[in-house]
Amino acid sequence: MPRTRCGGDPRAPGVGSGSACSAGAGPRARVRRRARAQTRGELRRQRRSGRRCSRCKRNWSDLVIYQNSLKQTLVTSPDTFPTPSGKVSLRVWECKQVSKEASKKGLEDLAALCALLAAQGRPAGCVPCTMDSPGYNCFVDKDKMDAAIQDLGPKELSCTELQELKQLARQGYWARSYALRGKVYQRLIRDIPCRTVTPDASVYSDIVSKIVGKHSSSSLPLPEFVDNTQVPSYCLNTRGESAVRKILLCIANQFPDISFCPALPSVVALLLHYSIDEAECFEKACRILACNDPSKKLIDQSFLAFESSCMTFGDLVNKYCQAAHKLMVAVSEDVLQVYADWQRWLFGELPLNYFARVFDVFLVEGYKVLYRVALAILKFFHKVRAGQPLESDNVKQDIRTFVKDIAKTVSPEKLLEKAFAIRLFSRKEIQLLQMANEKALKQKGITVKQKRQFVHLAVHAENFHSEIVSVKEMRDIWSWVPERFALCQPLLLFSSLQHGYSLTRFYFQCEGHEPTLLLIKTTQKEVRKAQREPGVLAYAELWGVCSPAASTQASCASGHSAKPALHREVCGAYLSTDWSERNKFGGKLGFFGTGECFVFRLQPEVQRYEWVVIKHPELTKPVSLETTTAASPHCHSMSSDPADRLSPFLAARHFNLPSKTESMFMAGGNDCLIVGGGGGQALYIDGDLNRGRTGHCDTFNNQPLCSENFLIAAVEAWAFQDPDTQ
Repeated sequence: MPRTRCGGDPRAPGVGSGSACSAGAGPRARVRRRARAQTRGELRRQRRSGRRCSRCKRNWSDLVIYQNSLKQTLVTSPDTFPTPSGKVSLRVWECKQVSKEASKKGLEDLAALCALLAAQGRPAGCVPCTMDSPGYNCFVDKDKMDAAIQDLGPKELSCTELQELKQLARQGYWARSYALRGKVYQRLIRDIPCRTVTPDASVYSDIVSKIVGKHSSSSLPLPEFVDNTQVPSYCLNTRGESAVRKILLCIANQFPDISFCPALPSVVALLLHYSIDEAECFEKACRILACNDPSKKLIDQSFLAFESSCMTFGDLVNKYCQAAHKLMVAVSEDVLQVYADWQRWLFGELPLNYFARVFDVFLVEGYKVLYRVALAILKFFHKVRAGQPLESDNVKQDIRTFVKDIAKTVSPEKLLEKAFAIRLFSRKEIQLLQMANEKALKQKGITVKQKRQFVHLAVHAENFHSEIVSVKEMRDIWSWVPERFALCQPLLLFSSLQHGYSLTRFYFQCEGHEPTLLLIKTTQKEVRKAQREPGVLAYAELWGVCSPAASTQASCASGHSAKPALHREVCGAYLSTDWSERNKFGGKLGFFGTGECFVFRLQPEVQRYEWVVIKHPELTKPVSLETTTAASPHCHSMSSDPADRLSPFLAARHFNLPSKTESMFMAGGNDCLIVGGGGGQALYIDGDLNRGRTGHCDTFNNQPLCSENFLIAAVEAWAFQDPDTQ
């Protein structure tokens, strides 16, 4: 018969005022009376044989009722029973101390209960559930596990220092020991700071039968938040696969605030390999989800967080994997959709021995490790597939196939070695970038799942016209744009043909927009001598480029013939900060901006130069939060309300720079405009937008973007416009 609980504390059924269950008629008393009815011979046979009774619904209910009826903190593993030596495995609940008397009494009662269960006999089809090294638990397919990860490593870990633990995780110290990895996971997850009320193993035992109900193991539905993600089997057997579904359903019951978490099935499946039972796996997963340390992000649990992490990954690819990014732009219809798949590469496509190594380091170092490994995967994909035809028309599918078969290309050790060779931003800078991306999504109303807008839709062929670049070229430029602006559409702010050749007019048109894109088309001096009008400077709030075809159109529009011998050059800059910041320097020329600024050349060949610190992080190190608050007011954003704007991503005040020359991003005066400084200027434009010069500068470590001294043929400035507010 199904057990029913009495009133009172739900965590201690049978112990409550007004309960019908008295000390002599409660569930504990019933269990003990039934246990005494068994003969001592049966108990001796049970101990001699070492037989372990597996969990079934009736036995589980008996044990749960017994456990919860005790007013002690002792918790026993329901699948671990007396061994031939007479010992019983115990664990202490929430690290609380248990008195000697309570422990002794608990052992006696548990032995009696084991005798009762043994006398009832093992249910047909049940498999003992144990995890005694070197054996596996009842959810693992032994043959698959032996083939995937050989159990040859050490059995103990005495390290306590975080830095030493970090090195051991990267080296794979416990990667070859099944038992040790289970212990390490238990220890690391136990140390995660969690919310006060976090579901634990006893909660799982209380709710699992109610939630799963009469569903068969194969027909259990998955929670909506996994977004139709398939549950990876890794080395789980059929029982393990169904256990993952049960655990996911129980997590959905206890975490109703989770709205989007496609990574969770893989995490639960991995943890189940190294857990004694379903309840322990549930508890581990819950602690990861309930982490309340704001500096330690673990798993995205909403679509907003997931989408912003995809945007952040796209930004990192754009800066650290430029060759791979160029390939993605060339072969994919929408590069943003390719990068939105990055978590699936790790949580689902990676083989178990690779994913477990990544997870080892992830538990120690946090979310940044995932970015590193995904970037390394993309680098290896580009290295292997560069110059080769893609296996299908869908590059997303090709990357997934590559990750599934990654063992043919690189070992887990080489993958992690490549990942940690990438000199990423600090955690603080990545967090600022993530926050900026989240803010951009919120402003666009993207908080629930919806289809991401394609890049080619942001630059409409019928609505876009430039005297410097073509539609295709602007789309290519848009692939360089930080992800939080990629959904915006280009808005022409300034054109020399429309607004004249005044730098004052340029400032007037651009102020109030951030960021902007500056585009410049030049012409050779020899041709300029043959009578040319003053040229035009193009500045766009987001990005800018020029094409030969557009250059020809601009020449014709200016009344100049396009001779075959005429050679024009196109260059520009992405400028992260509003030009109105120049007014803070009281009429003097002063530099401002952030490390997101960069300069580029489009004609005669494409080349982009980013902030020197991005490729050479050894030049600097992040400064403390206290230092940033004491920074010069000129470095702060123009908003008077600190809550209105986020701290700028890659603001120079976040870094200890050897000199100011590494942070001379942009400057504007009445008689000139400068981009990049220190040892020279990447771009210098005079007040008439007629002449300019370019050279090497320390801020971007660039080569000259065109002829060192040039005349301007055309200038444009572009901003980013939200399509919803157009």
